[in-house]
Amino acid sequence: MAAGGGRPPGPDSSLEPYVQTRIFKIIVIGDSNVGKTCLTFRFCGGTFPDKTEATIGVDFREKTVEIEGERIK
Repeated sequence: MAAGGGRPPGPDSSLEPYVQTRIFKIIVIGDSNVGKTCLTFRFCGGTFPDKTEATIGVDFREKTVEIEGERIK
């Protein structure tokens, strides 16, 4: 077994147990003016935006949720 008991290396890894986070990358694609930005805004922020402008290019959003004790980003 590796040194550290499965914890990441660091100056003092005994402060708290290491919690692994699963990371999912999701791409939302579709025609213009169908609500892709509003959908991601609602999922990440909890509300729909009052007013949006056309998104040119790429828009990144991030959210971490905990499901059954497991962190998912």
